[in-house]
Amino acid sequence: MSISIQTTAENVVISNSDPIAQPDQGNEEIEIRPINMNDRDEVLNEVDRLRKVLGKYSPLHNIPRPTHIKRDDYGFEREGAKAYNNAKQKYYENFKVQNSNVVKNLNILYDRNTQICREQKKKEDDIKIKEGTFYNYDENEYIKSIERNKVKRRQQVSSKASRVYYEKNKEEIKIKRKIKEQQAALKEIQQKKNAECEKVLVKKNKIIKPICLCGKSCDLIKFTNLQKHGNIEKHKLFKSFISLIHYKRRNSKLKPIIDKLNSDYIKYKKVIRVTENGKSSTITNKTDKEIIKLYNDIVQPIDENKTHSLREPYIKAVEYTEKYKSNVLFLSYKEHPLLKK
Repeated sequence: MSISIQTTAENVVISNSDPIAQPDQGNEEIEIRPINMNDRDEVLNEVDRLRKVLGKYSPLHNIPRPTHIKRDDYGFEREGAKAYNNAKQKYYENFKVQNSNVVKNLNILYDRNTQICREQKKKEDDIKIKEGTFYNYDENEYIKSIERNKVKRRQQVSSKASRVYYEKNKEEIKIKRKIKEQQAALKEIQQKKNAECEKVLVKKNKIIKPICLCGKSCDLIKFTNLQKHGNIEKHKLFKSFISLIHYKRRNSKLKPIIDKLNSDYIKYKKVIRVTENGKSSTITNKTDKEIIKLYNDIVQPIDENKTHSLREPYIKAVEYTEKYKSNVLFLSYKEHPLLKK
């Protein structure tokens, strides 16, 4: 049952199976196979196989019990008990021999692998010597030390340049770093607020109707619903405002026009007292329908692509430095209402 090994210049023969792994087969002969001792791949494959085999014969201080040896098979006489004990003793001795044989075979393969590596290294060194690129250990260490010194010098130069740059631009770097932190904090706050809004927008698989610029909710899913919304008085009033602003914008600045429309609308919506036929009552100065008609009458047809020519700016554009822009951005985040909480 021992693992046999025969070494020659070309191969080694090692068993290919493990008798203890199959105890019921008794003392059956072990199948063997040849290993090419000059092929490093085959040597390493055999090393892997024998390591697995060795695992079945280890540890020696905890050998598996010989369950395949039955006491009933040897009878109950004194000679039977003696034969039973001898069989168990032989099993334990066999186990130790198998362990020893596998270890010896592994050591042979380890030595052969080392020898193959040395032979291969010698061939590579001979080729390098012929090419003039062979270096011994000390020379290789010297070359490595030169490379290490180069890397170290580059790191020192880079570190020095970084320190000089930081000292010159310390304030700008701190501001940029702070802006980055503020942007991250603001983004996190906005994501939380958006998540809260999304919970409100969706209810039972139905999306709440979006709000039109006129202030009314508008169902945009169907075109007929959009047409209905376009005929709502509030939407028509909004369109009349926009048309009048667009019309008057041709020859004037935008803000005075909007301010005038706002003040007029406040006057139109005031409640006034009137007397008719001797009776006094209160009415709105102008209804929304009257305002819509008034604004639509004022607006004349115009070419919207040629509403007005661009005017020369009364303030000359200033080229701001990056430092100034960073400071303004930093202050805007510093005073941001969400970040000040």
